Amino acid sequence: SMQVETEFLVMHDLVHDLARSVLADEIGIEDPTCRYAWLTDHRKLLKSSMTPLAKIRALHFHDRSNYQLDRDAFSPAKCLRVLDLSRYCTQELPDSIGQLKQLRHLDASSWSRKLERWESTRIPKALGALNKLQYLNLSRRGRLVGLPKVMSNLMELRYLNISHCHGYYLSDSPSANQSFIDCIGTLPNLEQLDLSWNDYCFCVPESFSSLNKLNLRGCMHIASLPENVAKLDILRLFGLLQYGGFPVRADDSESSSSNLVFLKHANPQVLSIKDLVNVRSVEEACCIRLMEKQSIEELTLRWGEGASSVEHMALLKELVPPTSVQNLNIFGYKGVIFPYWVMHISKYLPNLVSLRLWNLSCSGLPTLVQLPNLRKIFLGYMYNLEEFTTGCSMSGDGANELTLPKLEHLEMYRCPKLRIKPCPPRAVHWFISSSDNALSSWEECASTSSTPASSSSPPVNKLKVEKSELPLHQWRLLHHLPGLSDVSITHCDDLTISPQIGQAFKSLESLSLECIEMKILPEWLGELTSLRQLNLICMNFLQELDKNMKQLTQLQSLSLDMCNALTSLPQWLGELTLLKTLMCVHMCVPIVLPTKYQCVCN
Repeated sequence: SMQVETEFLVMHDLVHDLARSVLADEIGIEDPTCRYAWLTDHRKLLKSSMTPLAKIRALHFHDRSNYQLDRDAFSPAKCLRVLDLSRYCTQELPDSIGQLKQLRHLDASSWSRKLERWESTRIPKALGALNKLQYLNLSRRGRLVGLPKVMSNLMELRYLNISHCHGYYLSDSPSANQSFIDCIGTLPNLEQLDLSWNDYCFCVPESFSSLNKLNLRGCMHIASLPENVAKLDILRLFGLLQYGGFPVRADDSESSSSNLVFLKHANPQVLSIKDLVNVRSVEEACCIRLMEKQSIEELTLRWGEGASSVEHMALLKELVPPTSVQNLNIFGYKGVIFPYWVMHISKYLPNLVSLRLWNLSCSGLPTLVQLPNLRKIFLGYMYNLEEFTTGCSMSGDGANELTLPKLEHLEMYRCPKLRIKPCPPRAVHWFISSSDNALSSWEECASTSSTPASSSSPPVNKLKVEKSELPLHQWRLLHHLPGLSDVSITHCDDLTISPQIGQAFKSLESLSLECIEMKILPEWLGELTSLRQLNLICMNFLQELDKNMKQLTQLQSLSLDMCNALTSLPQWLGELTLLKTLMCVHMCVPIVLPTKYQCVCN
């Protein structure tokens, strides 16, 4: 059973007496402990057994039934100040709501997401008679039929929320919807306006600049944003910067600019610009003065799909980041070469910590050797990328000199032509997926002695390789990664090795093998005398563990995951005296265990 905690608040006797004195005859309550009405069944609204409706000040509905209120339901409530219908399932407000002359607060928002998109709510003309109304919440009400006709009468309104009303307010006519938005801008006392997550097109009127708070989050089709509105600090660029990035949009008119210019006064800590293919001119990129936005620490530039009006290189040339950027991400850039600022990235982004280049068409990369703070490099889906110059350089005395001393992660996804030269960087963690050239093209580096070492940089620790079509003995990269302690191999079928590769594996302490087609474990497995942890994953045809594993005297943990053909484990596992953890997980059939060990089976 579920326990529900209830919080009770206590009013001091003196405050209670003062409230009764101020309210005088308006409070005539039959139940002396009642301060407002909380209805779970609105059909009891007019029953004599409840507090007289004529004197009540606040009325909260928590009735989720589909019964509709009578048209005169609120006629007696002359003193009502607060009316909360947010938990009442209705698509029509009764006409008698116009008789609530003292009403200041009306919450008719919908808790139902069904109403939000598919239904409509009828707003009675009588709502316009509430000339003291200060708070109006109609969020998630779908199409608000009749609201524009009464909006101009709500002169005292301070707060208006019509968010998540996806349907058009009036009709399919853009001009009619714009007239409604303009009408809102004429309300003299309006301080806070929430138009978020509405999907129709409109221009933001200049009168909105006087608002204390304006929420346009999720409004993807704003046609124009006046200069004085765009300068509002409280806007935070209508929240788009915090929800998946700023989407560049432009209408069908060839003469109009895109909404990229809205970013002119934005200076957030994190800026993500997507759909750059919709930028209409280079001048739009110049207008936002990206280089001057020194608050930005993380910048993402994403082109997206479709034809672009502006050449990719010409646009990227003008999107020079501020020197404050520490994390730079570029997606979908189709220029063959990079502009000057990218090729000299150490000059423009001296504080760069992370670089992610994804789905790019270029064949080369900028030199990164003069980025002393760079910790992470991610390269993905760059099918034309041929060369990445980094790792080491020659000092004056002819010795190798380490660069990128703080590099921790180097990841490559689907870069089949990529060759790193002259020597691999000393990244702590390597991840290589479908990038075989990065594994094999190391003929000119004859031995591990050519790879520089430095006391100031951590050694290469972990290598993960997946989806390689090369046999393991051609992974010449391993010649240059001495001291590897953790290797993970996934979906690589040929695990035959050479003596040189076997030597590189001597230091391994952890090994994970995920090879669906493997029937027999590789013989070299028994030579890994330093191995402490072994994980065998998705080996559907593996029927037994090879006896050469008896030589793994340092093994402390053995994990078998989805090795469904393996029905029993050999008794000689008990001879591995340091083996403390034996796990068999996701096995389809029960497995016979050595008597010495207990196994937790999931």
